[in-house]
Amino acid sequence: MERSQATAEKILDVAERLFATRGSSATTIKMIATESQQNSALIYYYYDSKATLYRHVLERVVARIAAEAAGRIGSQSTPDAVVTAVVESQVAVLAANPHLPVLLARELIDWKAAHAEPAIRSLSAGLFERLRLAIEEGQRAGTFTRDINPRFAAVSVVAQVGYLVLASPVAGILLGRGPEGPTVDDVRAFGHHAAAFALSALRSTGSRVAHPTNITLENALP
Repeated sequence: MERSQATAEKILDVAERLFATRGSSATTIKMIATESQQNSALIYYYYDSKATLYRHVLERVVARIAAEAAGRIGSQSTPDAVVTAVVESQVAVLAANPHLPVLLARELIDWKAAHAEPAIRSLSAGLFERLRLAIEEGQRAGTFTRDINPRFAAVSVVAQVGYLVLASPVAGILLGRGPEGPTVDDVRAFGHHAAAFALSALRSTGSRVAHPTNITLENALP
């Protein structure tokens, strides 16, 4: 069973990289079989079609972020902690898998997220909903301003890191890195910034506090 799971994960790893670098249309099962050192029949045993394999790749990406967040958020986590954990989870997964931004960008541009929609809906019902509820809890407690729509605020929280990685060439140019995009250190530093920025925006006027951090976007740049 463990060997079977390891083989399935290896196939997904290779497929993820090829789908990101070549695109789903240009990637064939034969290519994936060659790169993963498996035969095509075995891949079809695990995944009945390339479309199914592609969906599994996308679902695994979303599941990684959800699992990372679940490890950081507890039932007693404060609203501040939930906001920070959501941003940190995005950063942890995307920084560890630098080709993921390209994969996600291709899905958005080529397919308008059609293949990723079930995974996104699952994430929405889980992690996104937890974030929205945390923001509402902060509003009821008076630590977050009530002048904002909590659902819009939740989108804003996740959008910061999302933009940095999905618009990687643009972000790289803006940060002086060039079209190759931000470095892993940039992404991590931006995560600290994004969490502090989101919390500052969420706080009501009477409860704004400073959120110092030892890692800033500025000192990550040359």
